[in-house]
Amino acid sequence: MKLKIEHLFSGYDSDVVLKDLSLEAAEGEFLSLLGPSGCGKSTLMKTIAGIVPASSGRILLDGQDITNLPIHKRGTVVVFQDMRLFPHKSVAENVAFPLKMQGVPKQERLKTAETLLEKVRMAGFGSRKPGELSGGQQQRIALARALAAQPKLLLLDEPFSALDENLREDMRHLVLQLQKEFSMTVILVTHDREEALSMSDRVALLFDGKLSQIGTPREVYEQPETKQVADYFGNCVYIPGHVENGVFTATGIRCCASVPDGAYRIMLRPDCLDLNQTGTYVLQVEEISFRGTDSLICLRSQDGTLWKKSCAGPVALQIGDIVNARLTVTNPVLFP
Repeated sequence: MKLKIEHLFSGYDSDVVLKDLSLEAAEGEFLSLLGPSGCGKSTLMKTIAGIVPASSGRILLDGQDITNLPIHKRGTVVVFQDMRLFPHKSVAENVAFPLKMQGVPKQERLKTAETLLEKVRMAGFGSRKPGELSGGQQQRIALARALAAQPKLLLLDEPFSALDENLREDMRHLVLQLQKEFSMTVILVTHDREEALSMSDRVALLFDGKLSQIGTPREVYEQPETKQVADYFGNCVYIPGHVENGVFTATGIRCCASVPDGAYRIMLRPDCLDLNQTGTYVLQVEEISFRGTDSLICLRSQDGTLWKKSCAGPVALQIGDIVNARLTVTNPVLFP
């Protein structure tokens, strides 16, 4: 299902949260909504689902205007962080509940529930109650119940945030597998940058109720259009310099730049800094923290910039060492 949102305003009573927001999700696309707390991610998801009414603007699914349709007629299904399973019903009854509301006969809906439980790797758990399951198992049941509704658009509201890291990784793989198998359009609300970058076809970044940038994971990470987007992904440094005749120059840095002449700051991330190759970028080691699988090295360059570089395993460097590193800059990101 193709989703199209046009000039959407939405919020709670007099509090306007979404402000003239427009975006699209293609059929079968996995789109993540990313941004800081309070930016409007969950409000946007709830407005798409009909839980929060739109003040103005339009929401279209495959060209049909669903802006003012009731929740049950939209073809959208939400999986929330708290699952919202019925504690008094069995697992199978929870999964089959959407089919019950559609008037599907009991035997048929329970058979469908059994099939979906196999899909989410919970076969044999149909007779149990949700309270007998772990958090990760309950999340799988909530996902199976969502699939039972045969949604045109699946909305996931931070569904993995309460799980430990291993369970989160398992659930991510499962959701991606099911998305492809059922050819679903999925929108994920998350504050987890790694989750959004690793799972999504595209990522939409929201700040203060407005869409700041949308693109592939590599585009939003490597080519941020604003300093706000760059800072949100973190671990970047800004080095002042000048552009003259298509060349940006700063201490130890020289690269091509397709911007007008003037003063700029170049945004760089640690992966462009190679400590194992001799170059012209001079730094001094200030701190080394061993973290098991890697070591975090803090280095200060000649222009005063502090770099934090992760290196695999223990390192031979010591505090106070001078490093002549190679700095490789491709597709530079410059801010005036």
